[in-house]
Amino acid sequence: MGRPFSEIGIDRSLPHIGVIMEKTDTSAYPRFELPPGFAFSHYRPGFERRWAALQREVESADSLEEAETVFKREFLDGKGMDWLHRSTESLDFVDIENSPCFNELTKTMLFVLGGDGELAGTGSLWNGGIFGEVRQRLHWIAVSPKHQGKGLSKAIVSKLLDLYNDLGYGGYIYLTSQTWSYKALNVYMKFGFAPYMGEKPMNWNAVNMESGNYEPWDYLEKNVEAWDMIFEKINQYRDRGVHAE
Repeated sequence: MGRPFSEIGIDRSLPHIGVIMEKTDTSAYPRFELPPGFAFSHYRPGFERRWAALQREVESADSLEEAETVFKREFLDGKGMDWLHRSTESLDFVDIENSPCFNELTKTMLFVLGGDGELAGTGSLWNGGIFGEVRQRLHWIAVSPKHQGKGLSKAIVSKLLDLYNDLGYGGYIYLTSQTWSYKALNVYMKFGFAPYMGEKPMNWNAVNMESGNYEPWDYLEKNVEAWDMIFEKINQYRDRGVHAE
């Protein structure tokens, strides 16, 4: 852990508060292509290890083993977001093609590969259940620090929204994030995602990243506090003349 914010796009100086963004007009968004030298690939067996290595690289997990466990829970077991209290045993992935989610994985998980086959980024269109019913979400988008600033994240979001429409989903898509990632939230806003300011979703829990415990927060009050911080940071970010990729 410990790369500068400029490298990984995460600012741990802020309190960690989870937030939700939503998009209700799923047909309207800017289209971005990958820059020359990069190409999209759908998931193929073996990419799960590369996914885990990338999530460790961007510090979304404290170890490679934890990142592998996250992949299994999120994309194979379908058990949701509560990973802080789960085991971080290394996974062998030996039977991944027999997972009930395998076929969906090959259709809705994207990877960005460089010309040498290096994994530069990833993102998924995935089922989410925080609202008490299955709704589509943008999930686990990440770009390698070595390739940030090249427009990859915008191309990934654009491609995932294309995929959402191509697969015939309609009307609503969301994503979850946190105050630490205001740089990414600024990018999502460019695609028409807006802060979710409604009632607490049925399956939403606030986790203290320091202790790993659930916090008995007032959701509405904490959500307003979080977005006030996010917009303050984004405005400072823009005032410095720094542009999201």
